[in-house]
Amino acid sequence: MRLGPSLLLFLVLLAAACGKPGSPSQPDSPPMTVARIPIESVTIRIAQSFPVQVFARVQGFVGDGCSSLLPIEQSRAGNVITLEIKRQRPRDAICTQIAILFDQDIRLEGEFRTGEYTLNVNGNASSFRVD
Repeated sequence: MRLGPSLLLFLVLLAAACGKPGSPSQPDSPPMTVARIPIESVTIRIAQSFPVQVFARVQGFVGDGCSSLLPIEQSRAGNVITLEIKRQRPRDAICTQIAILFDQDIRLEGEFRTGEYTLNVNGNASSFRVD
C-alpha cells in the first residue's frame, strides 16, 4: 500500500501533535513549592499504658486553598524525636485566602523508657519526661 504525499504529511503532523508536551492530551503540571507548615502549638500526652505511648497534639496552618498536606515525616535519634509537617502548593498560583487549619494527634514511634526527651516539630522544640 502506497501513501500519497498529502496523507503522509498529515500522518506525520498528527503524530507530532499527539506527542507534544503541553498539548491538551498531556497538560504540563505547574511547578510546586514545598515548605514546612507554621506550628501554633504542641501538646504532649503520655498514655498510662504498657509499653508507654506518647502522643503529640499539633496545631498549625496548612495554608491557603491551593495548599495540600504532605505525609508527616517522623524520625528519631536517641531521645530526640523530629516531626516534619510540610505542605505543597503550585508556585505563583492565585488561590482562595481561606486558611486550612491543621489539628492532629500524632503517635510518636518507638520505645519510651524512663528519661528526658525532646520533641522537635518543624523547628519548635518541646521537652517532656517519662517516669
